[in-house]
Amino acid sequence: MKWLIFVYVCMLTQSIKCMAETIDVFEFGNNVGSVAFSKSGNIGLLEKNVKIPIILPKCTELSYVRVSVDNRRGPPKVDFDSEVNTVIIKYRPLQYSRSSYTVVAKSVDDNDCE
Repeated sequence: MKWLIFVYVCMLTQSIKCMAETIDVFEFGNNVGSVAFSKSGNIGLLEKNVKIPIILPKCTELSYVRVSVDNRRGPPKVDFDSEVNTVIIKYRPLQYSRSSYTVVAKSVDDNDCE
């Protein structure tokens, strides 16, 4: 009987651990430079398309973007629009979208800036 309880507790802890590891990471660019932008937020149940503009200090160029999304039910589609420095998090119409996100961007000095 003790053996059965032990096995049950081990299985339960493993399933809780698997449920806790729900963060999907999306990376764009080369991981160089220093952190110039960071933003966290939540996505509601009915939000299917979220745009996060990245605002950088003067005389810097974006080099790297890391997006972490925590959603238990499934990952969204994450894109980066380099023309306007914007992260786009998209969920399909019937996909569960309640989640949280963190965007971290790094930049390098722009040598042509005066």
